[in-house]
Amino acid sequence: MITRRSLLGAAGLAGTALASGCAGTPEVDRTLGRPAGRGDSGAITFQIWDKAQEPAMQQIIDAFHEHYPNISVTMSSAAFASYFERLRIQATGGDLPDVFWINGPNFELYASYGMLQDLSELEGFDPANYPSNLTELYTHQGAPYAVPKDFDTIALWYNRDLLHRAGIDEPTDSWSWQEYRDASEAVSRALGDEQIWGNPGGVANQAYIYPLIMQAGGFIVDEDMTVSGYDSPEAIDAFSFLDGMIRDGIAPGVRYTAENSPKDLFNSGRAALYQSGNWEAALLQNSPVREHLGVAPLIHGPEEANVIHGIGYAMSARSPDKPAASAFLSFLGSEEANRIQGAAGAANPAFVGTNDTYIEALPEFSLDVFVDAAETARTYPASQNTSAWLQLEELLFPKILSGDGQLEKHAHELATRMNGVLADES
Repeated sequence: MITRRSLLGAAGLAGTALASGCAGTPEVDRTLGRPAGRGDSGAITFQIWDKAQEPAMQQIIDAFHEHYPNISVTMSSAAFASYFERLRIQATGGDLPDVFWINGPNFELYASYGMLQDLSELEGFDPANYPSNLTELYTHQGAPYAVPKDFDTIALWYNRDLLHRAGIDEPTDSWSWQEYRDASEAVSRALGDEQIWGNPGGVANQAYIYPLIMQAGGFIVDEDMTVSGYDSPEAIDAFSFLDGMIRDGIAPGVRYTAENSPKDLFNSGRAALYQSGNWEAALLQNSPVREHLGVAPLIHGPEEANVIHGIGYAMSARSPDKPAASAFLSFLGSEEANRIQGAAGAANPAFVGTNDTYIEALPEFSLDVFVDAAETARTYPASQNTSAWLQLEELLFPKILSGDGQLEKHAHELATRMNGVLADES
């Protein structure tokens, strides 16, 4: 069984060191204090994981310098695949950046071990300026520990040319599961000889499996973060829906998609439907089949359900220059910074009322469907050690959808092992 201590130990984070801040260093001063004034000096570090967003982040830094010319901000980036390993090493050494990106799966771990600064008293930060289901993601024990940067929800991307060739009208509203299956089957049957699929299958959690389980009336992890929902009847219904399309030759199997990712199949014109988030817009605007692409609201099952997630800006609890970091963090969360981010087309800004900048930056797509979905979307499921059960999903989702006739057995194994991880968190 994966335990919290073994997981953190494997990652280089000794629990006792985290609990006390960092071994061998003085107790952390948890107070935030007042932010730097416009004439004050300072020097802070800022760490992100997406090089594609560096230009937009630099524009924001430049705008910050217009207000705070004497505070320098040194930005660094790392590939997402290595970002959180790097962050854990920095945390172990007591050398976290002053301000850095955090995500939902990792937030609780850092917040619960006191690595993040409580932002309840951050001047200029009002959680009401962001979607409530997003601020909830970055709240720990009733206090905010990160400023929402952006958000993504899920919708149905489609290739109208492939649909029309199969005799299917493009979706203008949310399709039911049956309508999605029928359209997928029509395309796969009509164009299969060209190695074109109706939908590209896959095992994406946030974009594909989470929404379907929620739409069936199920959950991923319960509100108390103690029970997995993967062996519930509702989850079995969702898995069976996906498994049925694979078995009937409507969608590719998991072995095929392991080598031919759903993203690549859709982007290359080999799949007509693709359930994914607004983060795909940056890629698809340069797609060779871009002229045929559109986006519609997410499909729905017995219930309508979507998932919202977004990046957060966090501050190290032991930042040596909290006044300067506070001034920068407050600016990052401002309407001005969010408008810069949106106009650059970097990401859908989290500040309510600024999404028009992002929608207008990529007019070839109807990105407003993602903004509309945020109103009722459910918060991305997470617990203290989300990364531990994400590894179990990665291991067992392919087995559940492998077509070996043991779907329920594998789902039960996933739920049982995930329950073990959750029990170890308490």
